[in-house]
Amino acid sequence: MRSRAPVVCIVAPGSGYGKTALIDSLLAGLKQQGIKACVLKHSGHDFEPDVEKDTWFFRQAGAIGSAVITEAGLASFYVPCSTLESSLAILEGLEPDIILCEGFKESNLPKILLLKAEDEFGIIPSLTSVLAVVYDSEYPEWVKVPVLKQAKEVLNFLLDYHRRSKEGLV
Repeated sequence: MRSRAPVVCIVAPGSGYGKTALIDSLLAGLKQQGIKACVLKHSGHDFEPDVEKDTWFFRQAGAIGSAVITEAGLASFYVPCSTLESSLAILEGLEPDIILCEGFKESNLPKILLLKAEDEFGIIPSLTSVLAVVYDSEYPEWVKVPVLKQAKEVLNFLLDYHRRSKEGLV
C-alpha cells in the first residue's frame, strides 16, 4: 500500500505575503525534480460555485458532491461541508508525492511561515508544527526553527523534508 504524501502548509499572518507566488515557485522546482505535487488552497471567502448550473442542480436534488469533467480534465469538484482532512483524502487519490496547502495556519499540519516584519515573529508560539520561517532580514535570537531568505532555500528545505518523509524520519 502506498504511504500518504507529506503535507506542508504555506502560511502567513494575513493576505499579501506572497504565499501564492512562493507556491508557484516551489511547484516549478518540485516538477523539475520529478516530484508530483497537489495544492489545496484555503479561502477566507465563503461561496458556492456554479450556482444555477447543472452541477449545482445535482446538489440541490440530493447529490452529496458534484464534478465537471471535460476533454482537458476535471474542471470543478464541489463537496459541501468538506473538511481539511476529507479534501486531503481526495487529493491523495491522485497519488502525489507531496501536498502543499495555502493557508490552514490553525491546523496541526506542518507549516512554513512567511513573515514581513520582525515584530510578527511573536505569532510562532501560537502556531503548531512550524517547520521553518521565510524572512529576509535579521530575526530574534529566540527563534529555533530554520529561517530561510529566498525561494530557492525554501525549495531545498522542502526537498529535504520530502526525502526525510519518504525515509520515515518525519
